[in-house]
Amino acid sequence: MLGDNVNQNSRYSQQVNHYISTVLQTSDYDAKSNRNQRELLTLGQFSFGHGHEIILLLAALQQVNLQNDLKQVHKRVHISVFEPIAINRKQLEHQWQQQGLLNTHHPLCPFAHALLDCEIAAIEGCQRLSLLQSQVTIDLYQGLPLEQVKTIATPNKQRITHWFALPHTSLETHSDHYFNQQLLWQCGRISTDNARFFASTSHDDVALSINEQLSHCGFLTATSSQENDDIAIAERQALRQQTHQQFAYNPMPPLPSSDGSPIAIIGGGIASASLALSLAERGKDVVIYCKDDTLGQGASGNKQGAIYPLLTPENGPLSQFFQQAFLYSRRRIQALADNGFNVSHDWCGVLHTGFDQRSQTRLDKIIDGQAWPTEIAFKVNPSQATQLAKVDIDKSGFYYPLGGWACPFEFAQASIIKAQSLAKVRVIYNSDISSLESHPSGWQLLSGENNTLIASHDQVVIASGAELTRYKQTKQLQITGFRGQVSHVPPQGELAQLNTVICANGYLTPQHNQLHCVGASYVKDPKHLDFCPLEQHENSLKMQQSFPNSNWPNDIDVSNNDARVGVRMVSRDHFPVMGCVPDVDALFTRYAVQQQSKDKPSLWQRYWQTTPAPIYDGLYVLGGLGSRGLSSGPLVAECLAANLCGELSPLSLELQALLSPNRMWLRKLLKGKALM
Repeated sequence: MLGDNVNQNSRYSQQVNHYISTVLQTSDYDAKSNRNQRELLTLGQFSFGHGHEIILLLAALQQVNLQNDLKQVHKRVHISVFEPIAINRKQLEHQWQQQGLLNTHHPLCPFAHALLDCEIAAIEGCQRLSLLQSQVTIDLYQGLPLEQVKTIATPNKQRITHWFALPHTSLETHSDHYFNQQLLWQCGRISTDNARFFASTSHDDVALSINEQLSHCGFLTATSSQENDDIAIAERQALRQQTHQQFAYNPMPPLPSSDGSPIAIIGGGIASASLALSLAERGKDVVIYCKDDTLGQGASGNKQGAIYPLLTPENGPLSQFFQQAFLYSRRRIQALADNGFNVSHDWCGVLHTGFDQRSQTRLDKIIDGQAWPTEIAFKVNPSQATQLAKVDIDKSGFYYPLGGWACPFEFAQASIIKAQSLAKVRVIYNSDISSLESHPSGWQLLSGENNTLIASHDQVVIASGAELTRYKQTKQLQITGFRGQVSHVPPQGELAQLNTVICANGYLTPQHNQLHCVGASYVKDPKHLDFCPLEQHENSLKMQQSFPNSNWPNDIDVSNNDARVGVRMVSRDHFPVMGCVPDVDALFTRYAVQQQSKDKPSLWQRYWQTTPAPIYDGLYVLGGLGSRGLSSGPLVAECLAANLCGELSPLSLELQALLSPNRMWLRKLLKGKALM
């Protein structure tokens, strides 16, 4: 189907056919298996290349789907692709246009467009793509393969069973990136012990050398014996243990003894809905306990929320996380909308400007700090900013072309409806869980002053937004609530022409349903959530303070007193909170022992590094999303769902440690500092 792009008689063509048949040979599900559990085949691939192999695989899987009732297809495919040279949509579109793949009559055109619609960006790290109704998940790792692979958490259950290397990876100009012992051992770490590796090369002597390296690292190849090398498997296990010890301070969820019991989620906003969808895509049953009579009544209830990445001048872990996260959120929302779900949104871009000397200096440092990919952000002068916004902007700014806005509560509602079409997902409304107690039967969910038992679950995720620290197990989490009042203003005058989200002193959205959103206030530890006239007035002035020389901010009229108030939970380091709930009392008990000890501080630093921190088994937390929950929540939820199911995570070990609920305490202990 690729015509001249692939020689149909070549050895490589045979390898591609074998690669695809490997995926398809287990496409028939076992009728005796749990009907809701979707079987997963996990693959690895060296290089993205021109994407032909991925496109052909998508086409083949779709053909299988057409031959069967899609609802009966329980096969999921997860592919981890490692590409050293960052690519983006524009480059792929140019290549495929030249190759004819985007010709509307080409049989592969729909699949090429599906990949283009993922809006791949030229950024380092993992971008998780979901295709064919979430049947296919692609983790595209860009950057040096070794640096990418060694930061992947070893999955508890679903490891890679088959590897495929594109032909150019064995050439002398590329082989150092791929076929070196360090990388192959790391690939073996995240693979099954009987994983098979397909490497295609036209030179027999090169093929022999590569196969010898693969066999040495424990992979089965076309020329190797069908028996595992016990020494190599022992080396892999040692490497897994070494990686585990390196991040032991951030415990990963253990696999439950029973896959059949539903996972409980406390909460009814973006975090809980996104987690429910990610679990349902894996065939997991879920029960959501929502204290309100409908979803999205907390901070997720705003009419419009901005979606764009938080960037830093040094492009450190926080900045890299938000680039990956906001792109994933964008794909999530677009996929739901393409499926016919009502999620109001507009990818109109986000224009970021300063509003005083300090903020302008900070923004300039971000702009000048990196050679940012233009699909992430680019600098605009006042004239360009005005053209983008359709209102007068008299200063330069930073424009995020893939950003925009979405309706949070519609996103949450659509996620739940989609989840309910995939697995048994129940939402119990008006269910206010007041406390949690550990019991031999699991975690008991109690309600009311009399602590009435509502249910018991082996696994419980607290994703309750502003009430994240309500429970005795979570009350010491180092996150703080901030009140935010968002004002709703009618479109009038020049304001009605606004064509992009503006982020300056606060934010302003283009009109939707005859209303703009402007805000938001930021009040620490609020005493009440009532409408505040002062905050309403302050919201009316935010754009005037940002653009004092323009007329359109005068069109912002808040006199109707139409507004919405919510509480956003924020951490000091601006990362969300995700993972096992830490047993803080047990942590301080261990610390008290250290204080009485005469051992060298370095020994205790080693202890905290390699010893799993105390946690509450089966209890997890997901929240602290701050004011960017739309941008970060879906990917963090996806990561937690992957961990709960023993699958490959889209976030590196380092990023997961930075998301850990115990990070504030462990950060001090690992540096040998006092906790108090």
